[in-house]
Amino acid sequence: MMKRYEIIGIILTLLGATLWGVSGTSVQFVGNFRNMNLEWLLTMRLITAGLLTVLYGWIRQGNTIFNVFRNWRDTLGLVIFGVFGMALCQYTYFRSIVIAGAGIATVLQYLAPSMIIIYLLMRYGKRPSTGEIISVILALVGTICLMGNNGFSFESFRSDVLFWGLLSAVGVAVYSVSPVRLLATYGTIPIVGFGMLLSGLVAAALFQQPHSYATSWDVWTVVGCFNVVFLGTIVSFNAYLEGVKRIGAVSGSILSSIEPISAAFFGWALLGNQFNWVGILGMAMIIATVIIIALEKRGQSS
Repeated sequence: MMKRYEIIGIILTLLGATLWGVSGTSVQFVGNFRNMNLEWLLTMRLITAGLLTVLYGWIRQGNTIFNVFRNWRDTLGLVIFGVFGMALCQYTYFRSIVIAGAGIATVLQYLAPSMIIIYLLMRYGKRPSTGEIISVILALVGTICLMGNNGFSFESFRSDVLFWGLLSAVGVAVYSVSPVRLLATYGTIPIVGFGMLLSGLVAAALFQQPHSYATSWDVWTVVGCFNVVFLGTIVSFNAYLEGVKRIGAVSGSILSSIEPISAAFFGWALLGNQFNWVGILGMAMIIATVIIIALEKRGQSS
């Protein structure tokens, strides 16, 4: 029988992944229907979530959360993680959402595991397992199907969707690989909190757009921003991490596959995003890659 502790973990993991999907749909809404500046939204999200996470970490851990800044190499690694992992991942994700919709953008981001497999092969000569080879093939075919959601004619092909979507997956890959040692040394909350805060400050300096005057502000715009900054970042992140702590990373990664399904569903139900059978098949193939890799790792660890 499954323990109550594990059941709560499953619920929290599903909640976190679902809220990520809600956040993606909200980005599409405020970007396409309220003309919100994405650079401003990204900056606000990173700085707000970063400040609150750092404050939470300081309350729990005290001044030890600043230990990462005592080593300049670790500080540099933190900046690389924040700017080229977290900020790059989120900005390109926002861009692909506005162009292609929350569902397609979220699924393209799920190409990251396949990119990590290819990176490890090219950089370290690490031969992929059978499940990883199948996942890479499925990811490639799934991407082709996804890009054919509106037909396979040259006129319907959107190169910008592929560009921003693949760049988003690269950001996720960097986000997943680069901070491994830092997380093991300093813990999750300080690295993620300072990573978000530093990347938000860099975004503010680069974009220099403190406000979007063209935005149509109403109650739904506020709800959309609340979903992106609070529910889709702070609540979702903490719920997912607590869930993974209870059920394990492998089970968590499998359950996280509900995120693109959530984004596609809410995008269809609330914003009118359309998908044909080819696009749905592509989504299923890319989501399957995460499940295959996770199940294979579970088999290796058992």
